[in-house]
Amino acid sequence: MLDKKIYNLLFLLLISNSNIRAETLHIASDIWCPYICDNKKAPGILVEVLNEIATAKKMTVNIEVISLSRSLIMASRSEIDIVLAVTKSHITDHKLQSSNQYFGGWQNDLYISKNVDWSPNKLNDLDAFLNSGKTLGIIKGYDYGPYINSLKSKYTDNIFQATGDSPLTKNIEMLQKGRISALLDYRYNIQYEVNKNNIVDLIYARSEGGFVPLFLGYSPTILPEVINSIDDGLDLIRRKGILSTILEKYGVSDWQNQI
Repeated sequence: MLDKKIYNLLFLLLISNSNIRAETLHIASDIWCPYICDNKKAPGILVEVLNEIATAKKMTVNIEVISLSRSLIMASRSEIDIVLAVTKSHITDHKLQSSNQYFGGWQNDLYISKNVDWSPNKLNDLDAFLNSGKTLGIIKGYDYGPYINSLKSKYTDNIFQATGDSPLTKNIEMLQKGRISALLDYRYNIQYEVNKNNIVDLIYARSEGGFVPLFLGYSPTILPEVINSIDDGLDLIRRKGILSTILEKYGVSDWQNQI
């Protein structure tokens, strides 16, 4: 696991032409590779992106691994400053401030085991799929859009919501063991885990809906100057080619090209 599950990325906070004090920004997220990973050499896209932005903007950031649902509550109470990889619905529901820039993206992709004795075409109608008694694995606290969220309410006994610091890993294990019928997450994240762990018994079935941009969710007390500076930092590392180098390392394309 991470050393005390905390990345300490220490830099001097000095945002020119502002009165922002030199304070550490406290950031939280669960493990969701390749965006946020449990690996010192490859800590994840967003961890490396924020590291580079902090360097460019002379900031101090402290990233802690906490479940998404708890991170959102903590941010709404200003107990932490930033939550990584959240949707607009997360931001609205928890009364957070939002980055203006996208910091990643999401799509509802469905995976199944190669060993199922039913046709993957059953996933073309998720309502009927769940109504037939099949089960679906998702992550508690994640926002899957109106359709999936409505199924969560309708089929509470058929949808397993993984919790903890590494919920995607838990769902993959559940699928491999046959405890859920299908898994819903983002293809890049699932494939990253599949490749890392040499998993050969899972296959992509289909996608549900389109690409959804992800943002940084800021606590209500964060100054607008901080939000604007981090947004500007993303532009800066994209122009310098730093972002593309990070994305190539994890085998992911720039989310800006998918909007």
